[in-house]
Amino acid sequence: MEQFISRSEHKRRGKTLEELASELVNLSASEIKRLTCEDFLKEEIKSASGMSGGAKKRQTKYIAKCLRQTDCEPLFSFLDEKKGSKLKENKVFHELERLRDDIISEALIAMREAATRHEKLDSSWDSETIDVAAHQFPGIDKNSLKNTAIQYVRSRKPTFNRELFRLLKAARDQQQFGDDADTSGSQPEE
Repeated sequence: MEQFISRSEHKRRGKTLEELASELVNLSASEIKRLTCEDFLKEEIKSASGMSGGAKKRQTKYIAKCLRQTDCEPLFSFLDEKKGSKLKENKVFHELERLRDDIISEALIAMREAATRHEKLDSSWDSETIDVAAHQFPGIDKNSLKNTAIQYVRSRKPTFNRELFRLLKAARDQQQFGDDADTSGSQPEE
């Protein structure tokens, strides 16, 4: 499903890549060699390490531009494992926020459509974003998401907004915990 990405979201993603590039530039030469990325990117990172001031800042922005065309997930994982970086965690947090905001937007649209038909919005409305969330997090309760979104749309209380985020985060944590248990529990028996 292709979703519209706002200009602000593009800027936020660009800022995340700049932060990633900044952390990559501060790595030692031996750590740069172990990066799982293209060789030209490693060379750009090495050259930025020796720079100072404005030149380093320009080079960092150039590296961020290059990162837009590559898969950055291995780099986020590398920094997370080796340096204890919070970048990957922040990235996931922002993705969950975006998912929550998309669900609320769809609920608002569904409520307006129901109002034009002089009906009351109930949990039978269809949401592509909730379907995406259910596909991404198989253990999530779609009805809870729908009901919480409806409660938020009707009352505009931040409590329901936060509850929607908690449901998404709990499903993600459950999935991550399950993945971690699968990898640690699959050791060969002797």
